[in-house]
Amino acid sequence: MATPFEQQRSGRMTSMPFPTVTVQSDHSGKRRNIASIPEAAEFLLMGWPVHDGVKLKLARKRCLDALDGRETVTNARAAFIEAAKEARIFIDYSKPVD
Repeated sequence: MATPFEQQRSGRMTSMPFPTVTVQSDHSGKRRNIASIPEAAEFLLMGWPVHDGVKLKLARKRCLDALDGRETVTNARAAFIEAAKEARIFIDYSKPVD
């Protein structure tokens, strides 16, 4: 069975975009713009600078649940923002258009 990231790359899954969230991606201060659930999930699992945190765990769960259709993109994005704040890597975010 393919992982959510493999499914996304093969085009069998929608991109699940959201308004951009900018975070610090590494210790050199580089910025990274995250603009979809697959990007957020991959960063949470593979690039996150800390390995523990209540909000990190919740964000991982919500993003993975969103990939499976069990959570909304909006809730997963909000959890990602809160985890970034907890990890002190949050820089900015685009406000959703109503």
